[in-house]
Amino acid sequence: MKILYIANSRIPTEKAHGLQIMKTIEAMLGGGTEVTLIIPRRRNFITDSVKDYYGLERMPEIEYIGNYFWFLERFSPHLYFIAQRISFGIIVFLKVLRSGKNIIYSREITISYFLTLFGKKAVFEDHEPKKRFVFLYRMFVRKIWRKVIVAEHLKDIYSLYKVKEDSFIVVPNGVDLNEFENARLDRIVWKKFNLNPEEKIVLYVGHLYRWKGVYTLIDSAQFIKEAKVVLIGGTEEDRKRAEKYVFEKEIKNVLIHPFVPHKEAIVFMKSADVLVLPNTALEERSQKYTTPIKLFEYLASGVPIVASDIPSFHIFLNNNVNTLFFKPDDPKDLTKKIDIILQNPQIAKEISNKAKVDAAKYTWGKRAASVLEFLKN
Repeated sequence: MKILYIANSRIPTEKAHGLQIMKTIEAMLGGGTEVTLIIPRRRNFITDSVKDYYGLERMPEIEYIGNYFWFLERFSPHLYFIAQRISFGIIVFLKVLRSGKNIIYSREITISYFLTLFGKKAVFEDHEPKKRFVFLYRMFVRKIWRKVIVAEHLKDIYSLYKVKEDSFIVVPNGVDLNEFENARLDRIVWKKFNLNPEEKIVLYVGHLYRWKGVYTLIDSAQFIKEAKVVLIGGTEEDRKRAEKYVFEKEIKNVLIHPFVPHKEAIVFMKSADVLVLPNTALEERSQKYTTPIKLFEYLASGVPIVASDIPSFHIFLNNNVNTLFFKPDDPKDLTKKIDIILQNPQIAKEISNKAKVDAAKYTWGKRAASVLEFLKN
């Protein structure tokens, strides 16, 4: 099988979708599939190679599409965004029509739709339903040759839209277990943040969007007496907003640190005392459709998890088995569950051990195998 993977993304990128794309492709290559990646050529502050940045053992052939409207980015980012997407789509569409690859795989719904119309075997990887132009989204997912759904609850939307059941499969994100097995547990790493390695650390890694529930975690910190709460990640704008919130609330035990490379983030995860998934229940995308990579990485870390009790997580997490659930958007209940972990080493050990066992169900290799088997059939 030969796959052309289309991604209109800056790669490497500090954002999770880049990791997801490259780990999926690496796993496909490991299964004996030939994969070529098509991405735009963009300015990138990350100077590492794609292979080194993502720690890949297998690399696809990469073809770059010219960034012909780069000069607009400085003057009008919105106009640049539109021009870049249109030009990339047109060039890739014409390129694919001449391609001899068997299957086209993409997270770009419009490209997938038009390639299907022109007789190509296009696969669209769907992460959440569209809120705008719903009629187009419905038409597209009904027509596109094959769909790979990442969020379990998207099946309900597909059923509502009468999408043929044999045209899609549900496959969540995954984790590279080798990365976690090879990474060290090193409490000294907290010295990089000017923290005492002997202190208890409650950690969140990821974006600082409100729907991620990070402000619930920040609010809980004022009730946590025995630990520092550390948040790693977010854009500069989101970090400043969160830091201002911490300052105005006069919360003394919260540290917000900029994004760190993925390999470093793994060490911080393994070296924490509690890992938190604080997603809100007040937004549908969080409640039903989020399947964050960090969920699977938290499972693999060997560190106990405290997570928001939302439907998105119920598929992978079990209360008092591989996690402790807290009432969503409730800082005091979050504090209560964190304290249970910190004060009960045996509970922490049992939960984290079961989580590591469960992580083995969600490797990138198993994900790729499921997708490839689906496409072969």
